[in-house]
Amino acid sequence: MTTPPYAELVAFVRSEGEAIVSASRQGVDAPVPTCGDWTVADLCRHVGRVYGRVAHIVSERLTAETDYWPEASGDPVDWVAESLDDLVAALGGCDADTPVWNWSGSAPHVTSFWARRMAHESAVHRFDAQRAHGVAQPVDADLAGDGLDELVDVLLPRIIARDALSPQAATYVFASVEDGAWRVRTDEGGVSRIDADAVPDVTTRGTTSALLLAAYNRVPWTSLEVVGDSDALDAWSRTFRF
Repeated sequence: MTTPPYAELVAFVRSEGEAIVSASRQGVDAPVPTCGDWTVADLCRHVGRVYGRVAHIVSERLTAETDYWPEASGDPVDWVAESLDDLVAALGGCDADTPVWNWSGSAPHVTSFWARRMAHESAVHRFDAQRAHGVAQPVDADLAGDGLDELVDVLLPRIIARDALSPQAATYVFASVEDGAWRVRTDEGGVSRIDADAVPDVTTRGTTSALLLAAYNRVPWTSLEVVGDSDALDAWSRTFRF
């Protein structure tokens, strides 16, 4: 897959973020079934903190780590909306290759990292906010494809290292009915891509959106076509929690 251009990623941040706000205005006390015991208010507080931190990093061109913002004391939906405006303005005021800090040990430390990360963060949490009110829509296919690339190559290595995880040894193929396949191996050493001729333990097939959402534990694996060892999918879901 090809990562969308910088301007397109920023547009996704805006559109997905606005959809979070729209869904959340239907009620902040509703439980979010895809996020443990969170309510929509909890989800908004989380998103607002993330948006605010990244907006600060990008707008100030920081090259060292900074803390998250404290939680807002006012309306959590208004906070997300205001933080989204700040984030989009900060990203829009930079070039894709403007130097800024990020937590990755492999991806370039430039603004495009955050545009990409925030596009995917927003898409998944938009799904969460909509699910809380029974109106969830799929993720754009192109964005979902890049989301799977980012998940495998950037996000999972970060989570494994940060949380000192030891994933079960297994090989996976996530095959899109639209375009592409993601071939992945997990083991105690982390996560890596596998060759096309490698025999997987399990193959899942579905839309690119469904594959991404299942890998993020947002929809059940049973919503996809599964061939092979379903226990490996259970191990994935137990290990990788978002």
